[in-house]
Amino acid sequence: MRLRVALPVLLLLLTASMHSSLLAQSSDCTGKAAQAQLSSVDPVYVDAMELARYLIDHGFIVNCVQGSKMQHLFDGQKGAALYRTDRGSFEALFLSKTETFDALEVVEQRQGTRYLYSFRGTPKSPTHMDSSKPDYFVKFGNVLFDVSGDAELAATIQTLVRQ
Repeated sequence: MRLRVALPVLLLLLTASMHSSLLAQSSDCTGKAAQAQLSSVDPVYVDAMELARYLIDHGFIVNCVQGSKMQHLFDGQKGAALYRTDRGSFEALFLSKTETFDALEVVEQRQGTRYLYSFRGTPKSPTHMDSSKPDYFVKFGNVLFDVSGDAELAATIQTLVRQ
């Protein structure tokens, strides 16, 4: 009987410990950044914290995980988060764990100095993106990284997810 009571308490303590260690990494998440920090009630909070832990375990310092404006880019998308790290900032878009971005094709077009992006395949996206600098997309199962203007960071992430 004690094991039945102790196990949930132990799991709660481990979760709290993991969360506090992630928050300890968030010393740069102050002021307006702190106000935009991803809320624990956000549908992708658990996924975002798991990804933060993965990044930390692979040498990144995650300074802040914030809410993202890219939450509804794809049909069926669970949500998105903005990561601020020691290596730069990027967005991570999440599908449910049973879905992937494997069948997604990113189409880039140039129009003068602008970079225009549309998407083919699944998941579907009626949205088009318009940027002043190139965006680099990296697929990682149910996560799609969007790195704006930083080819070196995108290459680092690409290498990380191939390990």
